Amino acid sequence: MEDQNLIVAVRSRPVLYDTTMVSYRDRNKKERAWVDVAEDTGFPVDVCCRRWKSLRDRYMREKKSGSAAGTVKRWKFAGVLSFLDPFVTPRETSSNLPRGAEEVEEDGAPETSQQRSRVTRDW
Repeated sequence: MEDQNLIVAVRSRPVLYDTTMVSYRDRNKKERAWVDVAEDTGFPVDVCCRRWKSLRDRYMREKKSGSAAGTVKRWKFAGVLSFLDPFVTPRETSSNLPRGAEEVEEDGAPETSQQRSRVTRDW
């Protein structure tokens, strides 16, 4: 499958990615758009959907890691897929510990992650 052709076909159908459109939630319109994409690319709908999801997910991973990576080589489709930027927002990461919180042992020393993960059993 020619990824560039798939990207162009999807880009011309905002119903597949523009979350601000009312029709974005219309399953029938999306299914029709995928049929059109399949006709444009010459591949079955399920192949197009899977490949698009793979490309979109890779783009999101690249965006997430790209800002901190610095000199890492940029993915070849990053520029072409930048039209998705207004419609995708990275998810917040979460933790079960408050930010900056350290657990303190009885002796007053901060507990290490290795100590935290150790399981003690009283038999």
